[in-house]
Amino acid sequence: MDEELAKLVKVVTPEDGDEWEERRSRWNLFSETEATVRLVAVPKDTDDVVKIVNWAREHKQTNVGVRSGGHGFFSSAEVVVDMREGFNYTTVDEATGICTIGMGQTLGQVDERTQPWHVPVGVVSHTGCGLLVTGGVGYLCKAHGASADNIIECTIVTSDGTVHTCSKDHEPDLFFAVRGAAPNLGVITQVKAQGYKHPDALCTLRAWPATSDNLKRLIAWADQDAVLNDTNMTVYIALIPSPDLKARLCAIHVVCVGPEEEDDKYRELIGQLEGTDGDTPLLPTSRVPFSTPQTIFDATFPKQFWYVSQTYFPGDVTIADAAVDDTLNEWSKIPLGPTVPLVIFEQRGNQTSAYHKFASDSCAQPRFGQRWEAYVFFGTQDKENAEAMRSQGRAVKDTILKHAHPGGRCHFTKDEPARVDFYYGPNTDKVRQVVAKYDPNRLFASCNGMEF
Repeated sequence: MDEELAKLVKVVTPEDGDEWEERRSRWNLFSETEATVRLVAVPKDTDDVVKIVNWAREHKQTNVGVRSGGHGFFSSAEVVVDMREGFNYTTVDEATGICTIGMGQTLGQVDERTQPWHVPVGVVSHTGCGLLVTGGVGYLCKAHGASADNIIECTIVTSDGTVHTCSKDHEPDLFFAVRGAAPNLGVITQVKAQGYKHPDALCTLRAWPATSDNLKRLIAWADQDAVLNDTNMTVYIALIPSPDLKARLCAIHVVCVGPEEEDDKYRELIGQLEGTDGDTPLLPTSRVPFSTPQTIFDATFPKQFWYVSQTYFPGDVTIADAAVDDTLNEWSKIPLGPTVPLVIFEQRGNQTSAYHKFASDSCAQPRFGQRWEAYVFFGTQDKENAEAMRSQGRAVKDTILKHAHPGGRCHFTKDEPARVDFYYGPNTDKVRQVVAKYDPNRLFASCNGMEF
């Protein structure tokens, strides 16, 4: 059976040594130790993708996954389609800013190739393009919406071997579902997405000792009207260890993508934080190339064992003091090293931000009207510590859930007993209908930790 595929396209198996190890590698080492990958198929073009899909259907391979950057979570795939050789390209229409993106790249590669245009994407540049259709929130989402909101057209090969090019006007049901549920519908080869000109940004990254007062002060600063209502200002606040793992810090990262003429306004606001007791500037306030914030956290998220989960605080409200105190107390119990514990609070703006202007049912990714979301990122390089680290992450997530709701855009964790409902919320029934229509052969039914 596998030999048949090898006659059609390039196939890599365990017999191929180093190339096999590289192609099967994942950012989250849990995805390697818990995976059952048997072979990696490497298409050079869309025709090859069709051949792979037809072969999988004929041989009833119901566990096909796709990779570009290798960040996919807990895929149970035995057959992986590695898109990097045939779909490693990006072009930009300079007149419109529309970007044509092959799905075999990292977000950093896309960002570099579209400069000074930028598609709203995530904030870790070694993440693959799959995030465009399964997540995609970052420094531009208050101004322009999430990645999925800016996709204009998707080309996808579904389980019957058909190549679809869908948009809001052509096969709108498929277009709805691929923006959020793409891994369970087929193999996306290319997307067209709207880019925006942002050649640079005014940024700062600062840290203080991780105390309740400091964390509450940062949240209050971010929730003042001048920051909250400015769609060009994005704020992330985090509980982090110091680089030497000897101190606990709370940090704030501010990215302002407005024009340089507004820098005085931004500097005055950031000046409210500068020089306060314990202030340590990790990135002094300065105007930098847009690539700086897009890559600044890459080293913080290396390849290792990761526990990751997302929650949100319902409504256009601040984070309650009790939520701050409980989260800080639970996080402070975690020994620093070998676990690296991160808790990140991301502000999505008020209801006038572009992120909230898209209807919750405009794509598979639902919106919950939230101002704040919380991410738990716990990591370790030590395999012997991996399960303990995962338990520690769960404990912090459960503490946050005393004040927040489960749910979000990314297939992040194995904890949720009904991950389809967890991820798609009120859009679940419609997503299930579209998946059943376009993948009746169930080739992709269990991809990316989902089970349709």
